[in-house]
Amino acid sequence: MADGLDADAYDSLVTAAETYRAALVVRLGGEAGLRTGEITRVAPRHLRETEGDADVSLLAVPADGAGPNEGSESGAGGDTKAETAARDREAVARETAIPASLAAELRRYAESADLGETEPFVDVSPRRVQMIVSETAERAAARTDGLVDPDVTPRDLRRTFARRLLVDRGVDPHAVREAGGWETMGTLDGYLGPLDGEAIAEAVADGRAGPAGGSAGGSAPTALGGFEALADGDDRSTPLAAVPEGVVESDRWAEAWVVRGTGNRERVEIAGAAGADRGTLVDRGVTGDGPWIDAVEEGEPIATEGLPATAGRPGVAVPLRYRDVTHGALCVVTGGDPPLPPVSPVERREIAALGRCLGWAVTARRWRDLLHSDTVTEVEFHTGDEGAFLARASAALGCRIELASTVAVDDEASRFYLSVEGARPQALADAVAGASGVSDLRVIETRENGCDVSARVEGGSAVRTLTEHGATVRDATAEDGRVRVVADLPEGADVRPVADGFRSAFSDARLASKESVPRSPRSEDSLREGVTDRFTDRQWAALSAAYHGGYFDWPRGSTAEEVADAMDVSSPTFHNHLRKAQRRLLDELFEDGRRARRPDQR
Repeated sequence: MADGLDADAYDSLVTAAETYRAALVVRLGGEAGLRTGEITRVAPRHLRETEGDADVSLLAVPADGAGPNEGSESGAGGDTKAETAARDREAVARETAIPASLAAELRRYAESADLGETEPFVDVSPRRVQMIVSETAERAAARTDGLVDPDVTPRDLRRTFARRLLVDRGVDPHAVREAGGWETMGTLDGYLGPLDGEAIAEAVADGRAGPAGGSAGGSAPTALGGFEALADGDDRSTPLAAVPEGVVESDRWAEAWVVRGTGNRERVEIAGAAGADRGTLVDRGVTGDGPWIDAVEEGEPIATEGLPATAGRPGVAVPLRYRDVTHGALCVVTGGDPPLPPVSPVERREIAALGRCLGWAVTARRWRDLLHSDTVTEVEFHTGDEGAFLARASAALGCRIELASTVAVDDEASRFYLSVEGARPQALADAVAGASGVSDLRVIETRENGCDVSARVEGGSAVRTLTEHGATVRDATAEDGRVRVVADLPEGADVRPVADGFRSAFSDARLASKESVPRSPRSEDSLREGVTDRFTDRQWAALSAAYHGGYFDWPRGSTAEEVADAMDVSSPTFHNHLRKAQRRLLDELFEDGRRARRPDQR
């Protein structure tokens, strides 16, 4: 049995789809596990939400010969609604689980194409489905230098479905067999590699453990209350306080707390706790050195078993991390009667995922507070650290460099758009050559005594460090070997963790000023506020990169291909995101925020 496509090849295949419908064809095969004929039969009425996991939806797969229109109208032919529902159930071969993102795309497509509940999403013949997959594969192969096999078929997409669930996610083979409609488990054997004795023992132990043993069995969620606390949070409690309270709702966890740094490597402070009061935790030594500090510094979950601070119970500490910024650590300790089982690998992954979500929530809350506040805390940082390449370049050339904008290329890199006075492009390129993490310098415009350029910057930077702490950078300049960065934080925000994070990236950094100021009128612009939340991250990145790259100038400072290359995406992908962003912008201007469907959009 073939392996199917790996994640990169599959993403490239989806990206290569020329039409919305073609992308759905590929995704229905690769993410729903549908056969060729089944792709042509599913309709909006076959979609439904699950009762538990919001990240997964269910798609009913009509049996062969039971087309989407068969028995679809309530009361048709004299049938009662109950009779129609019963007949619909009999016509369904199985249900398969699909990502919530695919379900959302299917519903969006149904709305844009004005489909009825019984009209198929892909109203073509099975032969045409095969041709769509083949054409998309050939296009992807040409664009990726062979990463994608040009001979990919719908059957390969079903194998990709099996691979994603069995190999990448470790889903129970029984569930995969039922979701994909395979008759025997033997069909999936090619994905189930051999297990050594330790792996078998762990699997048996996880399967044996349950509520009676005080463990989650390695499969049932034990920190669901923590995730729900994030989803249901309100303005009365911070995520750092709400999540520990949600975690201890489970019988598995008796205590949970969040710690964050104080600027002293061996001391932390308690930001939220449940199951034990703060005084008790302080007496146990939680505010001192411990695995929670290691979790912050190493960025990995750390076992806390047997420590006095955890009352000798098994537990784990995980970092609260968003990209390059760690806001603290979440610690959980098991409950129940001895002997207590250790934290299982599945539980460790679950708590680690909760830590990542909490790290993102802290940053998002700061952004939200910043967006809605009438006043902000303006902070100004200075650094001359050699790691700040702008400081290095301005010192070497005696020039002034101003940051016009940054665009995130991926989780590890951003593209900086710079305006330079007092230096030509080649001199700037020579000055930053060899700077750690700086590459791909591109000229946008050359002036008599300056230039506009862009550069790819990987890893930490003064701007990115502040942004990922929830700040909005308003001004960044470099002159005479010193970088000055001015940023806004929500009024009343704790500046200390932001300053600590900045100093950890640039050792000589100092907080030059901090003051409360009225919000800038520019940030209150109604058009900007009404539009930015309608963009996806990629659409906003494409629009920003095009604007600051001179794509909209005449004559153009950069072509579409040059902007796409600078963003590390293909030209069609850039055009796709840019056109959608432009459409949303124009919708807001001409439709007053209301999207109207024209006949040519259906």
